Amino acid sequence: MYIAGPSVAPVQEHESMIHESDPEKVARFELALSQLIERFRDDRYVLATVLVGRLSEETIWRRESLRLWIIEADGVSRRLRSDGNEERVFRILVENGINIHAELIPRSRFRQMVEGSSRTAFSCNFFATRKLIYSIDQSIDNWFAQANTVAVKDRDRELLMFSTWTIHSLRHARKLLEIRKDVELASLKILNVAQSVACTEIIRSGEVCEQEAIYRGIELAPDLFHVIYLDVLKDRKNIQVLAAALDAVDAYLEQHYQEHLKPLLSYLTAQNRVVPLSEISDHFAWSQIYPWHLESACEWLEQQGLLDKLSTPFKLTSRSREQVEEPAYYLDSDSPLSGKQ
Repeated sequence: MYIAGPSVAPVQEHESMIHESDPEKVARFELALSQLIERFRDDRYVLATVLVGRLSEETIWRRESLRLWIIEADGVSRRLRSDGNEERVFRILVENGINIHAELIPRSRFRQMVEGSSRTAFSCNFFATRKLIYSIDQSIDNWFAQANTVAVKDRDRELLMFSTWTIHSLRHARKLLEIRKDVELASLKILNVAQSVACTEIIRSGEVCEQEAIYRGIELAPDLFHVIYLDVLKDRKNIQVLAAALDAVDAYLEQHYQEHLKPLLSYLTAQNRVVPLSEISDHFAWSQIYPWHLESACEWLEQQGLLDKLSTPFKLTSRSREQVEEPAYYLDSDSPLSGKQ
C-alpha cells in the first residue's frame, strides 16, 4: 500500500514515474488493478468488475487514473450524504498510488443497463472499450457478453443522441452570433458543436475511439473540420469565419438528418398523429437524450419544412384542473420522410 510520509521516497518515486516508459506505466497500472481485484476476492458482496477503457501503450499516455464499474449485490449499497438523491453512485479509490474512479452499480441496475431500460444505458460511454476483469456471477458474465457489442440499435441511438446535441448547440451558437453579437462565446459554442460532430463521425464510421474525438474527426472529414474547427481556432473573432462554420454544420445536418435522426423520424412516422413533446421525451428516456435536445431537433426539422408544429394541452400537476399548452409535432404520412424510414 502506498502511504505518503515525510521521507523522500515518495518524491523519488514520483520523479521515476515522470521518466517511465509506456510499457512501465502500463505495468504499473496493471499491478494496481490486480491488487484491487485481490481485495475484491475477499468481499462476497462485490460480484463483478468491469474495466472501462483499455490499458495499452496507445492509450496509457493520457491516463492518470483507472475507470471501473463495480457491480455489487442488491440491497447493500452504502450511500453518503455527498451522493444526494442521484441514482448513480461514484467513489474514488486508490491502489499503489493510482487513483481509481469507480461507479458502484447494483446487480439489478446493471441488468437494466444491459437491457437498455435504464437511463444510464450500457452504451452511455460509446467511446471506450469495456472488459469484464472479475466476476463471481455467471449471469453477469452472460449479460456482459450479450451487451458488449456495437449493435446497430446502439449506433442509431448514439447518432440520435449526438445529432440532437449538435442541433441544440448550433441553435445556441447562432443566437450568440446573430442576436447577441458575442463572437467570443459564439466561437466557444461552435468548437463545442465541432466536438459533437466529431463524435458523430466516429459513430458513423463504426469505430470505438479512445483518443480525443476531434483529432479522429479531422481525419475522417478533413474539409468539414477545416471550416468548423481549424478556421475557428485560427480566427475566433472573425464573424465571417464563424458564420461559415455555422452554415457548414447546417449543411452537414441537411445531408445526413435522415440517417442521424432515424429513430425520431421512425417514431413519429409510426405514430401518424400529433405527438406532444412530453410523449416524445418519455419514449426516448432510455436513450440518454435530454428533452430540450429533442425539442431542438423537432424545431430544426420544422424550420426545414419537414415537420408540422402544433400544440396540445398539458397538466402541470396531477391535480391541475386548468391546462397549459406544450409543443407537439406531426409528420405527415405523405411526407417523403415517412417512406424512407
